[in-house]
Amino acid sequence: MKHKKTNQATGYLWTEEGERRQAMVAEVAPLIPTHRTYSFLIEPAMEGSISAGQRVMVPLGRRGKLVMGFVVGLDRRTWDSTLRAIDHVVDAISFVSPDLIQLAREIAVHYACPLGQTLKAITPEAVRRQRGLKTVRYARLLVSVEEVRASGKRVSAKRQVLIDALAERSDPMAVDQLLKEAGASSAVLRAAAKEGWIEIVKRKELPTDESLAAELLEPTFELNDEQSAALGKINTRLDEGGFSVTLLFGVSGSGKTEVYVHAIRRVVESGRQAILLVPEIVLTTQMVQRLAARFADVAVSHSGLSDVQRSIIWQQVARGEKKVVIGTRSAVFAPCPDLGLICVDEEQETSYKNLQAPRFHVRDVAIMRAKQLGIPVVLGSATPAVETWYNSAHRSDYERITIPSRVRSLPMPDVHVIDMRDECAELKRDVILSRPMERLLGETLERGEQALILMNRRGFSRCLYCPACETRVECPNCNVGLVAHSSTGQSICHYCRSRIPTPTVCQNAGCGHALAHVGLGTQRVEDVLAKRFPGTRIERVDSDTMKHRSEYQRIVDDFEARKTDVLVGTQMIAKGLDFPFVSFVGVVNADLGGFASDFRAHERLFQLITQVAGRAGRADAAGKVVVQTTTADIPALNHALKYDYESFAAEEIATRQRVGLPPFRRLARVVLAGEREEAVRQEAASLAERIRAAIESLSLEASDVLGPNPCALSRLRGRYRHDLLVRTPNASTMRCLLSQLESKNTLRTKLKSTIIDVDPVSLT
Repeated sequence: MKHKKTNQATGYLWTEEGERRQAMVAEVAPLIPTHRTYSFLIEPAMEGSISAGQRVMVPLGRRGKLVMGFVVGLDRRTWDSTLRAIDHVVDAISFVSPDLIQLAREIAVHYACPLGQTLKAITPEAVRRQRGLKTVRYARLLVSVEEVRASGKRVSAKRQVLIDALAERSDPMAVDQLLKEAGASSAVLRAAAKEGWIEIVKRKELPTDESLAAELLEPTFELNDEQSAALGKINTRLDEGGFSVTLLFGVSGSGKTEVYVHAIRRVVESGRQAILLVPEIVLTTQMVQRLAARFADVAVSHSGLSDVQRSIIWQQVARGEKKVVIGTRSAVFAPCPDLGLICVDEEQETSYKNLQAPRFHVRDVAIMRAKQLGIPVVLGSATPAVETWYNSAHRSDYERITIPSRVRSLPMPDVHVIDMRDECAELKRDVILSRPMERLLGETLERGEQALILMNRRGFSRCLYCPACETRVECPNCNVGLVAHSSTGQSICHYCRSRIPTPTVCQNAGCGHALAHVGLGTQRVEDVLAKRFPGTRIERVDSDTMKHRSEYQRIVDDFEARKTDVLVGTQMIAKGLDFPFVSFVGVVNADLGGFASDFRAHERLFQLITQVAGRAGRADAAGKVVVQTTTADIPALNHALKYDYESFAAEEIATRQRVGLPPFRRLARVVLAGEREEAVRQEAASLAERIRAAIESLSLEASDVLGPNPCALSRLRGRYRHDLLVRTPNASTMRCLLSQLESKNTLRTKLKSTIIDVDPVSLT
């Protein structure tokens, strides 16, 4: 006779050979470092309380240790092998829709990240804890009025009123409303519930929104012919339905945002929802405010929200109450039940790359989601990523739409290039502001107009250097120089945040020579401007001064109100700002220094110069730009000065094809880190050989491994770092290779940290 056995210690359920059972089985993705999913039995008593997307606790391993995991599939099937049962449910309801589960599966495969970890990233913990939702008690009648009378029990007048009130309603009634209408107390209700006549249930609900509806602010201008033509093509895609990718390529100030707004409005009018993705919210505060004022049902989602705000917005979007979602990285996962369009503004921005697992790129996830749902996606940029530009010309599901001129036919700013090697040679001294920059800036201020000065390094000086023994003051944890900050009197590592009081003399034994400040930072530029133009109202914008987005908001508001004359800052001032009285932009140091370790260095430089130059001359005041550089012969810089993206892209694409870089190859970067340099080097070399062997065994053509080599930042936060680059001809080959490596544990090392970054945007 066959017997079912249960091991109480491990939770195993199994059957004797030949016995078959039919039951509900859940596929669970555990929150542990594994790419596998596991099947677990759902006991009959639990069947009605489990759905895909919920978290559950399940026993794993020989000891049956309870581990949290996500239910990613349910199936009633026949089974005859060992199968453990789900221990208990964590979430009362599911917070992940089926389409988001499917999206998570694709992200997990593409970015070589465990599915459980991917699902955890999709839904914020604040949402799962239902922060900000109020608990509302409801009462419903469990028996009929006749059954109450037939029970023979004495029913007080107050109880009878409660029972009659509930009998008149088919749906449960809020307890507060019920007691008020019946004129009864909670004690009467509890007594009726104790008799088994009434059931009291609790529900989590959104708080009542008592804020007044904001007045919509619609600009008076109409779209110009170029904008209308672009919108017409996007509308055609919307009307045709189905998946498509449109690259909206327009010069800075061409009015791409207005095209997004009109396309989104068309989607909303059809009863569907739309997502507009923007880079870091602190860089796009002004644009987000203006967009939010254009729609009635808009949700703004970003990392600066409180847990309560994030939870409430998520619920409102999931219920379809908010038709438009504007936000940063996490907004790509907004739980829209009827999504019709995704727009990605400034699609080339590196801030769209998530720096923790899963290391996804928002643009690529937006395309994945649009393809899965069969809807259009619009990518907008004046300086597209080279990969996007190439795809728009070579893929059938891509289309490129160009807006070649600014709104109102405003001219692009005049650009003057100053070779600082010649300037310093003529003046026979180091120069921070060239004579043309000083002159044009002075003329701008005399006219009462505003200016932006870009210096892409923070601090007072880039490093402290000893001329006698030729050493620099370095971070004790990272192999980078400390940056001196005059405002605090400290020297800071911008990677691990270590800091020391800024020394004045060399600390090397037997030296003691006075230290020199080498290189420029925003603080030093600010000091020079204040001395050259006394009385000028200057604000500095960098991550040292912007500790909170409210500080950035204050500076933007003051600049917009013309309470500030000059903004000095890093790339934070190069993006997302639109001020009509800015007529001058100065770039203090337009060199490759900040990007030199990356093959995208020329692309980054082109984008930065083009973007910051585009801030000038956006209204009636003619724009002028001065670019100071010591590398005036760089082709990327020369193309940027002419706003000639197409020529730059053609040269860059030809170079990348010749050396086998994206978009002609797909990359995955593997970074190994440890406290002992030799151990890291050996592990990296061993891993590279194992990957090469796997490539050979799978006969993957045009696939190889570059390296390993020490990283550009070879020591960071006390750990030595080596990396290697895996190259394949396309994404499907990369997925195949990484899947094989994971299944055979090839990527495991003896080190504490091994990071896999598919489609990396930085190689530092």
